Amino acid sequence: MAEVGAAVRSLHSGSFDETFRIDTANSTLTWVGAKVTGRHNGIIKIQEGHINLHNGMASSGRTVFDMQSVRSEDKRIGEAANKKLTGHLRSVEFFDVEQHPTALFEITSVAPYDSTSRQEPVYGTNHSKEHRIKNPTHRVTGNLTIKDVTKSVSFPARVVVEDSVLRAQANFNIDRTNWDLTYGADESLGNKTIHPAVNIGLDLVATKQ
Repeated sequence: MAEVGAAVRSLHSGSFDETFRIDTANSTLTWVGAKVTGRHNGIIKIQEGHINLHNGMASSGRTVFDMQSVRSEDKRIGEAANKKLTGHLRSVEFFDVEQHPTALFEITSVAPYDSTSRQEPVYGTNHSKEHRIKNPTHRVTGNLTIKDVTKSVSFPARVVVEDSVLRAQANFNIDRTNWDLTYGADESLGNKTIHPAVNIGLDLVATKQ
């Protein structure tokens, strides 16, 4: 589970010497939501973003997510069920994409990864190894804004720069209720069937500007 807390200020005050622009066509955000009877998965498109480097190390940046693109891509439930779930996710009951068409992640600090830190299992599924980044290199902290709610999120990531291309990968869980992402089933069922934890997978490709 990612560490979540109050929004924080950047530690770098905009100091950087290189900028890498995110290649939105080759970058992905995936999500997995779990419940007692199974799980659903899908994607959210990346609208635009960049990552700044200082002395060869990622230090700051921002990524804008197109929430109007959120959709279910669960091959096990069929086209009609995916369409229904996608509509629910985009509705006022969840992301309310008409009023909140984008979400934002702004990096506030990046530190070398501490291999002695505890590795949390994936909540609500039996696929902890599937959802774990191998050989993380950094711990990334940033402010995640969804539906005008901003929280600090900290998680392990693998960030590698080769031949003017930056590749950043991360996989972590967040508790959706921290961003007021709740709906009727939560109140009536007390979260007994729909888990509050959502798995987020990031695979970013960026090129030097």
